[in-house]
Amino acid sequence: MTDFKKSIMPLSIVLSIAITLLIIFDRTEYNGKKWSKIMYILYLGMTCYIIYPMISDTVLTLGLKINRLSSSKSITKKFIVTFKDSNGDLSNTVWGRIPNKMYDGEIDKLKLNQKEYNSVSEKQEIILELEKGLFGIPFNPIMKE
Repeated sequence: MTDFKKSIMPLSIVLSIAITLLIIFDRTEYNGKKWSKIMYILYLGMTCYIIYPMISDTVLTLGLKINRLSSSKSITKKFIVTFKDSNGDLSNTVWGRIPNKMYDGEIDKLKLNQKEYNSVSEKQEIILELEKGLFGIPFNPIMKE
C-alpha cells in the first residue's frame, strides 16, 4: 500500500492545489502591490499544505475502493506471524511479515476469525490466499488450512 500511496502522491498534490485555488482564489485580492501578491501566494501555499493530508487520504481511499471493483486472479503468499495480541485489545489480530517484501513502515496486520486465531501461534508461517485487484494490489486475505 505504501507504493500505491507514493504513486498517487502527484495526483493528491495537484488536487489539493486545484481545490485550494477554487476555494480561495479571488482576482481582486491578487491585483495589489508586489508584497501583497507574495503574501497571497504564501497564503495559498500554506492552505495547500494544510489541505494536502485530507486530499491524500481521500484519494488513497478512493483508489483502494476502485482496486476492489475487479479481481483478476488470486495469489498465494506466506505470512510469518511476529506478534499475536493475547491481551484482547484488538480481538483476533496478528502482526507479521511477508517474506521478501520491503518494509519502510509498520509491519502487516491481519484480522482472523476466532477459529483461525486460536490455531495460530507466534513465529508460525501461514499461507494466505489473496485476490489481486484492478491496480494489482492484493486484498481480502483468507487463511488456507
